[in-house]
Amino acid sequence: MSATRRFIAGAICPSCGGVDKLFVAADDAQMICECVACGFRDSRARDAVPGSAEYARGLGQTADETQAVRFVDP
Repeated sequence: MSATRRFIAGAICPSCGGVDKLFVAADDAQMICECVACGFRDSRARDAVPGSAEYARGLGQTADETQAVRFVDP
């Protein structure tokens, strides 16, 4: 993994709910998103196609683990 961590402004960790705690790091084969607060880690292939299930969910999860999202007008 590269030594450079790029933090994601405004991102919320799906595990602990911490704001501004996620960073992205990349190596030759994959991109890794990790939380500095709780250690949550998600990875995906560096060449994953945007819009594909692998890109949207990462390598470690399957498409069966989807959750419904509800938008609420303010």
